[in-house]
Amino acid sequence: MAFAAARTMLRTGWDVLTSHRALVAYPVRSAVTGAVLTGVLFVSIGADVIDGSSATPLLLAGACYLLMVIVTTFGNAALIAQADNVLRGGYPGAARRTATGRWLAILLWALAAATVLPVLRLVEHDFRDMRTARGRDPGTAWADAADLALPKIVLERRNPIDALRDARWTLDRAWGTDVVSSTRLGVVGYALVLVGVSVSVLVGAVLGALAQAQLGVPYGAAIGLWLGLAVFITALVFVSAANAVYQAALYRYSVDGRTPPAFAADLTRAFQP
Repeated sequence: MAFAAARTMLRTGWDVLTSHRALVAYPVRSAVTGAVLTGVLFVSIGADVIDGSSATPLLLAGACYLLMVIVTTFGNAALIAQADNVLRGGYPGAARRTATGRWLAILLWALAAATVLPVLRLVEHDFRDMRTARGRDPGTAWADAADLALPKIVLERRNPIDALRDARWTLDRAWGTDVVSSTRLGVVGYALVLVGVSVSVLVGAVLGALAQAQLGVPYGAAIGLWLGLAVFITALVFVSAANAVYQAALYRYSVDGRTPPAFAADLTRAFQP
């Protein structure tokens, strides 16, 4: 059920995203930035290996992950402002300045999205099941309310904590109390990400090593590894962008009480008891 719902919502978000070149520009910029960051990471690791310094590649990888989340979050924030304009029947560009001046709130939300939200998405539903078994009302999961937090930060100019609180209240009002996202993949989603990055890196490294051995390409394995990772990051950025359009549609539904005509999916089933 979650796979079907997630596929439908992401496909619809993708259709809206690709309907305007101005919308596609945001994930393109984020993907290019991600490729540059991973390139810098590989150069830094290579320098450490050559000069024997004590800097650990794991720290560099963690820094690259954090920077990628920040870059993607800022790109999605600007995209949400544009997508909301499109979902209201306008054109991208008219809302270009909407996210301007919200950089601190967006940065704080990006840090939370990189650290706190992944943990919540993995464990919160288990704690809610325990509360339900004890006869307590667990309430709507904070991780599910997070789907509306970034649109509220950008479009309502709220701080992250206030946006998350209001997002939870909005879910209770628009979809009912104690609801869960119908698109939540949980541990399976993270497993798919791990499989995707592993396959991309492995295929890239193997092809690069073959190019180095057969054609004499210098540093072929490292270049192939970087290209494989860059391809994976690009795919992940575009999925995130489609999800950002979906979040903008959820916000518009919560405000107007109906699914935006430009979003051809039934948002009444986005959250279910």
